[in-house]
Amino acid sequence: MSGGCAVCEEPLVVLLESDNEAEDSKQSADTSDSVPDDVELNCGCHFHWECFLESYTITQCPNCSKDISSSTTEGQQQVLCTVRNEGGVQPNFDILPTATEEAYLRAFPEERRGHAFLEFCREGDIDAVLHLIKDDPDNDIGEEDEEETDILRYVGTFEGISGSALHVAVRYQQEEVAWLLLAIASNLDWAKFPQPVLQTMQSLGLSKSDRKAEPDIRTLKDDNGMTALDLAKEIGGFWSAWIADGRFNA
Repeated sequence: MSGGCAVCEEPLVVLLESDNEAEDSKQSADTSDSVPDDVELNCGCHFHWECFLESYTITQCPNCSKDISSSTTEGQQQVLCTVRNEGGVQPNFDILPTATEEAYLRAFPEERRGHAFLEFCREGDIDAVLHLIKDDPDNDIGEEDEEETDILRYVGTFEGISGSALHVAVRYQQEEVAWLLLAIASNLDWAKFPQPVLQTMQSLGLSKSDRKAEPDIRTLKDDNGMTALDLAKEIGGFWSAWIADGRFNA
């Protein structure tokens, strides 16, 4: 492993969080309580993960300016590197999609919150999803809002998280997230909600009056012009029962 990051020149590790200041002081002098944080490019330069994402702008190394791109067998551009982190070593990792995504979000920081929302939907993190919704100034739960766009109706364009939050929930088969989205962002008849879902809503501190149904999230389309219903038809599986019951029909 290289001696340091080409950007900040610090060791290619990240210190583990400690419980007190005494441990913090000890860790500052001893990196034994740390994990690797190393992105090694094919030119031989090394970076911290965040340092590389912050400095990357084109398919050249931010340090030595060598071309670090290559092509897949399908002719698509890629930037392969070796990533070392707490999960181990990942050779031939294509960092280009992440770097491109981060560059876009730096250029349009107003998109970062919506992007994070879709990521949480993809992961099925209900607590984080609800936290972002409640903290969104353009989306006060239970109150009318004249804004045409809000975090619930944010539509992403990145590969894997394109479309609305409902598209993302369908694509990654996050049924619990999908129910939450229908509960607070659609006009679906309450009679179609299973009792356990309504009980879960109550446990999350939500009530039927918190619904903000317009525009109905089921009417939103991704960049291919597909609704969540169209996507569910493609994926099938347990979404077939949703389709048969009309849960995606706005």
